[in-house]
Amino acid sequence: MDLLEQARRLNPRDPAPHELDLEHPRRYRITLGALVLSVISFAFLETSVVPAFPSIEATLHAPARWTVWLLSAYLIVAASAAPLFGKLGDRHGKRKLLLILLGVYLAGSIGAALAPNIWILIFFRAPQGVGGGIFPLAVAIVRDELPAEKLPYGVGAMTGAFGGGMLVGFGTSGIIVEQLSWRFIFVCGATLIVGAIALIALLVPPSPQTTERKLDLPGLGLLGGGLACLLVAITEAPVWTWSGRPTLSFFAGFALLIGAWVVWELRVDEPLLDLAVLADRPVLFANVASMLAGYALFSVFVLVPHLVELPAPEGFGVGAAGAGLFLLPAAGGLALAGPLSGIYAPRVGAKWPYSAGMASLTAGAALLAGFHGTHAVAALGIFLMGLGFGGAVGSAATLVASTVSEDETGVATSLNSDLRLMGGGVGAQLATVIVGTFALANGTPRELGFTVAFLAAMGVAALGTVAALLVPGGRDQ
Repeated sequence: MDLLEQARRLNPRDPAPHELDLEHPRRYRITLGALVLSVISFAFLETSVVPAFPSIEATLHAPARWTVWLLSAYLIVAASAAPLFGKLGDRHGKRKLLLILLGVYLAGSIGAALAPNIWILIFFRAPQGVGGGIFPLAVAIVRDELPAEKLPYGVGAMTGAFGGGMLVGFGTSGIIVEQLSWRFIFVCGATLIVGAIALIALLVPPSPQTTERKLDLPGLGLLGGGLACLLVAITEAPVWTWSGRPTLSFFAGFALLIGAWVVWELRVDEPLLDLAVLADRPVLFANVASMLAGYALFSVFVLVPHLVELPAPEGFGVGAAGAGLFLLPAAGGLALAGPLSGIYAPRVGAKWPYSAGMASLTAGAALLAGFHGTHAVAALGIFLMGLGFGGAVGSAATLVASTVSEDETGVATSLNSDLRLMGGGVGAQLATVIVGTFALANGTPRELGFTVAFLAAMGVAALGTVAALLVPGGRDQ
């Protein structure tokens, strides 16, 4: 049977998919292949814009503290909406929602490519935060389609695909910026998304696991508003001063909105995030460590391009292409760690790959803090960061997916991804603020600022290592 005939059998409009055994290797392999491209396209656009930050700042005349909103606004939307997408996927079908999210991602790419200024660029970049739902939905589809013993390998493939997308993004974005324009990053991303939409529509069967769920829109508004207040306060504190009334007002807004969100989530029948899930010790510590891992990695991703593009002796004096190449080791480490965690988790339990991943993140940040002036050591530190993050993400997803019931998979994996994105949003903003705090009077960054920011990432990753070690030991229950 050729691939097109196999695809027709798996098309939801044809009743033939059920004639093929759910555990048939060819079925789940072609499903994995389609999902892999969707994750690659998401990861490419999530990360490829980072090496282009200095170029965007120059061409659009935007300060660094606002350019970082291209990442932070994206992460706010992702962190707020990812749980909603989990519920929508469980309610209406994960495949259908995945196609919708990729469509929104595509529209945002087209708008960003045409943006005339930083504000319009942020406006189109922010909705791409719906991409935060792509990875957990892909993992949830893997849970539906793969036999239980293949779940760790499927999750590992998704994590490896994320690393592959990063690899392509970091490896090509700088070259695209120098030879063409940063706008063509979004053009290339749109091309990948079109391919992913076509393959998923053709090859991925409808999700067998669905459940009726109400949408918690008040919870979405409270969470998103709270996160926005936090990041605005962090971003503008150096200008307003940390003790200034505007800064304190936004911090107060964050506290009030998040407090109201927690109270609402505990009382509503169908919460945006089922906080009761955190009562399970594996899920609790897996989520805490994921949030801290997000902080560590995204803060480094924001720091490295600015550091290496600074003229010597503060930086390495490379262009956008060089900045992308400096970040390549992180993508390589992530692409390697995903499949490895899938291999070892079934043998020893997800706790140990998770703990090793967080320890690798800590070691990588330590190397960057102490030896970022040496090319080889900096590259090793960045590689360890990617290796650790890949191991942590894959293991956390396996832990969560294997702990909760099948009809809660979409929500639970979204919660884990959500907290990782929250950590990443805070990390990106706070790292930029730390560097700005130690900058010269004319705004030029100093090496000391980067050192302090890397040390902060190291400390956060170390706390994440402790959280991972507190996950119950042994093989996953």
